[in-house]
Amino acid sequence: MTIDSIVGNIVSEINMRLHPRTDGIKYQFERCTFPVTFTRDDYKEADGCAIFLVETDGSYTVTKFESRYMDVEDPLRKVYHGAYFECDEEPTAMDELIEDVAAGVSKN
Repeated sequence: MTIDSIVGNIVSEINMRLHPRTDGIKYQFERCTFPVTFTRDDYKEADGCAIFLVETDGSYTVTKFESRYMDVEDPLRKVYHGAYFECDEEPTAMDELIEDVAAGVSKN
């Protein structure tokens, strides 16, 4: 997937939680993660991944790892996955992706 597609999906989920609907429809949000892996040589999973942990209220944290996602030994791996994203970019694009998510999250 492209960075823009991944950012759009994660930002949409965060904003939906930050600004719940006012038309009477209520969502039951769960705490979940959105792991993002990166590629090298255009097709292999690279060392380096990011995991977005999104809380029910829309607050979130990002944890970066220097290993492939399947090699991460962290309690975040046990949290329900909202979605798993494979980014078409090299791990050098990780900071850009994180910054783009932060810029897209609605403050109001």
